[in-house]
Amino acid sequence: MIPPSPDLAANSLVFAGRLPLAWQEMAALPDELELRELDRSNLQRLNTLFALDIHAGDFGDDPAALANATELKRLDFKVSLLLELVGQLFARQQNIPPERLLILTVDSLSWPADAALALNSLLRLELYCSLNYPRPLLLPAQVTEITPAANGWRVQARFHAPSPALQEALERYIFLQHRRTIANSRRHNPR
Repeated sequence: MIPPSPDLAANSLVFAGRLPLAWQEMAALPDELELRELDRSNLQRLNTLFALDIHAGDFGDDPAALANATELKRLDFKVSLLLELVGQLFARQQNIPPERLLILTVDSLSWPADAALALNSLLRLELYCSLNYPRPLLLPAQVTEITPAANGWRVQARFHAPSPALQEALERYIFLQHRRTIANSRRHNPR
């Protein structure tokens, strides 16, 4: 895994991992109305991901609550499994781009590319945050840095004017991914 650069790490929360990503160069940024619609759509997709990620909680030591909690957890598992299977079927019908080792912050994205992109070029990024819900975030961005890397180039792009609500949702997504990584590492390396 590529560690985030010091300036990215100091900027905000950082997610470094593998996610499907595609990009397309644009001649110009979308107009204000389309930018607001993209923002709303991205926010809706992230909120859907958050809703799908909610699991049955802990109900303490109350025996009646524990019986209900066990049943809720069982149902939660079944619904999660069903959503995962439907998501996989949906993903197979779509042309999902390859996963790339990327670094995501609330206002930028960095990833490897085979060919260098022009500095300051405008891009339409398609970032798939979960294959259980294979609907991409569509993010207008501008290339801010290109650096040579093993087998190609490393591209850094800054998102174009995401709303505070979208930045907050991205921050929540990054935080949840960070928490999940910590939980998985504790599960695999118990003390």
